[in-house]
Amino acid sequence: MLNALILAIVVLFGAILIWPRVANSILWRATVTPLASIIGSGFLVLGPILDISYGGYAPLVMVGLCGVAYAFGATIRFNIADIEMGGAHSAVLAALERAASVVLSFAFVVSVAYYLNLFGSFGVSLTDLDDSYHANLLTTAVFVLILLTGLLRGFSALERMEQVSVGLKLAIIAGLLFGLAVHFAEVTVNRGLAFDPPQVSGWAGVTLMAGLIVTVQGFETSRYLGASYDASTRIRSMQLAQ
Repeated sequence: MLNALILAIVVLFGAILIWPRVANSILWRATVTPLASIIGSGFLVLGPILDISYGGYAPLVMVGLCGVAYAFGATIRFNIADIEMGGAHSAVLAALERAASVVLSFAFVVSVAYYLNLFGSFGVSLTDLDDSYHANLLTTAVFVLILLTGLLRGFSALERMEQVSVGLKLAIIAGLLFGLAVHFAEVTVNRGLAFDPPQVSGWAGVTLMAGLIVTVQGFETSRYLGASYDASTRIRSMQLAQ
């Protein structure tokens, strides 16, 4: 029965996201890119890492991570409003902007290649072709697909691909959260809740949290969608994504 309800939640949430009024909304389309960047492999690994490292304090650390990330996002949103809505800037600032864009472009190439490599390894892991050669072959095929789509069809086609991917992930996450909520309620009723002590504390805990910021970033991509969306739309889309 529970599995059927979880599946129903997934289907319902997916149906809402492909509803034309939602799928064709300018704000939602602008939100998809930063949201796709935020929802990487982080949502799969972040929960277990927080649970093992911080025990019962994991929810507070998660709130802290989201708060810090939102503060970082606020600086970028200020940047969008100030520079791209007419703010004056010096030649030095313009040079720094160009240098930062070059560095970020290189970082994104590395990031995409890394995540595609993880995808390739996972994609063949349950087949008879589970070896590095076929994993790399799958990674390369997907990389070429993304490259050709961008070259031949442009950003709008990539954005549509992101919509499908993000919609699928959000639907799965909705089902996951529903299942976890039911399980939490059952454990609570049976008085089975446990508060695990943290395994890291002090400076080690702070530095680990700082490293985990990477799992909730990606919102900065809104800054670079100026060719498709105006400043106010990008600011709102980043807030919504976060």
